[in-house]
Amino acid sequence: MFRDKPTAYDRIADALSDVGERIEELEGRVVDRFDPRPSRAERVRRSISRHLPFHTEPTGLSRYMPDFLTGLSMPSGSEARRHIRSLRDDAGEGIDNARGYLSDFRQHLPDLRLARLPGFRGGNQPQRGIDYLRDRPELTALLVVGGAVAVVGTAYFVTKKVQEHTEEPDYDVVREDGAIEIRDYDAMIVAETVKSGYHEKARRMGFQTLADYIFARSRPGKKIKMTTPVTQQLAEGDGRTKGWAVRFVMPKKFTLASLPEPGNSDVAIKEVQARRIAAIRFSGNFNATLASKHLMSLYNYLADNNLKQKSDPEYAFYNPPWTPGFMKRNEILIEIER
Repeated sequence: MFRDKPTAYDRIADALSDVGERIEELEGRVVDRFDPRPSRAERVRRSISRHLPFHTEPTGLSRYMPDFLTGLSMPSGSEARRHIRSLRDDAGEGIDNARGYLSDFRQHLPDLRLARLPGFRGGNQPQRGIDYLRDRPELTALLVVGGAVAVVGTAYFVTKKVQEHTEEPDYDVVREDGAIEIRDYDAMIVAETVKSGYHEKARRMGFQTLADYIFARSRPGKKIKMTTPVTQQLAEGDGRTKGWAVRFVMPKKFTLASLPEPGNSDVAIKEVQARRIAAIRFSGNFNATLASKHLMSLYNYLADNNLKQKSDPEYAFYNPPWTPGFMKRNEILIEIER
């Protein structure tokens, strides 16, 4: 009715026996295929077998009994403790042997760094080329680095061409101190939209709204050529902040009368009067940490030179999104009194 509950030693013996059988089966397959000599896995199995608690070599009738019933005897307490110490001392050796076995086995696996491709018509030139690169990792690394340099070079070339053909507002540099300049800007016309949300989200939404305007997607008529920079500044109304004002500078050939009317109330056309600006220029992918660092430098410059601020900081972005960070031109502009 009731069966005896297996002891901890019985469970350990069963588990190690099962592990040994699985290793033996795998070892047999590997040895038959790759190496007829005994390998590390066989030594692991034999080591486990030798130090297995209660294990003895089968004799007499036990030789004809099933494997799971052979080689077991009841140990004394001192024998059990001795076997446990022996297993613990040999565990490190068994792990090292298993690692060596895995290393040997991995040497027989196919090289997966570059997959082999079937030859095309006319020969196996593509396959030979892949084999050539696979056998020369230094050349492969050189090609990867060369490809990265080519990509950066292409981005630099495209960025320079875009900048050369993109109109910017006119200004005169009054003073220059390193990355900081005092500039006098001419009057300009801007298309403006106000968006709420955090800085990056508002700029992205505002850019899309203004792009729909200049590219005639939200209104009838012809397209307007894109200029730089795209600017962003806190917008206030009725004594409180309404969000972020995102602005596109309109080409100089347009006037308020000649610009096409926006297709909706989200876009407003405004004239910005001539003004004096303190500007700091920096590169990198724009984020709050980078902007705060340079804004503080600009504030310190204004304080050191007794320059009076007239407006909130305005952030200016000059490059398309694909421009690498180290090539990007960002600026913070603050209007000051003349």
